[in-house]
Amino acid sequence: MITTSAQYQIINTNLARTKALIEKDAVVKRETDYYLANIKNVKTIDEFIKNDRLFKYAMKAYGLEDMAYGKALIKKLLTEGITDKKSMANKMSNPLYKEFATAFDFAGKGPEATAEASATTEAVQRYVQITLETNEGEKNQGIQLALYFKRKAPTIKTTMGLLADKAVLKFVQTTFGIPEGASKADLDVQVRNLEKHLDVKDLQDPKKVDKLIQRFTAMWDMNNSTPETMSPILSLFGQTNDGAPGIGVDLMMSISKLRLGGM
Repeated sequence: MITTSAQYQIINTNLARTKALIEKDAVVKRETDYYLANIKNVKTIDEFIKNDRLFKYAMKAYGLEDMAYGKALIKKLLTEGITDKKSMANKMSNPLYKEFATAFDFAGKGPEATAEASATTEAVQRYVQITLETNEGEKNQGIQLALYFKRKAPTIKTTMGLLADKAVLKFVQTTFGIPEGASKADLDVQVRNLEKHLDVKDLQDPKKVDKLIQRFTAMWDMNNSTPETMSPILSLFGQTNDGAPGIGVDLMMSISKLRLGGM
């Protein structure tokens, strides 16, 4: 059975080709063509939200697909914008909401908001990337988490940023063997604990990020069942399998070599 590490390397090595195949997928191409043909014609928040097809595409592109039903919340988010420090986008713990409000900045740019790259070409690129992550996650959550972390790591500047993103936090907890129960501790205790394991400055170094992913994939295979029995991607932010298969000597040796002290 191919390991999570090996599968991740295959995907990462052939990333451009894999994305090109996703772009050509009939469903993806149809939705993308419709999105690009119509998004620039949207001039107001109400028009944006009322066009369910455009709205759902945009929400998926920015990682908020599961919140597409919350149109009242998103309308308030976009109406308040990102300039006021007290706005919803700046107060919500999940950074994805601020990313979305920044990408579709109707409050700051008005009718021109949907002409920005963040609302057009960048949204499409994100949609394809998230489709890739979702597809892989349906087969192996570890691959999805690794791809997600690779994408998000450079945007994380503080330890609080690690805590704010549940998927990133799970990646870090898995990588360093931190029990999920640690998340129940006081916030300052959680911050200190994470800082013992990881310097967030390392996330700006691609080589160190790759090293973290190597360690994560080895730990993932050690702690989880085979890809066929892993829970689907929808459970990513919930519970993972408790089953732990036998650990081979080769896997243990691989993990022992993945030390971050030399990062």
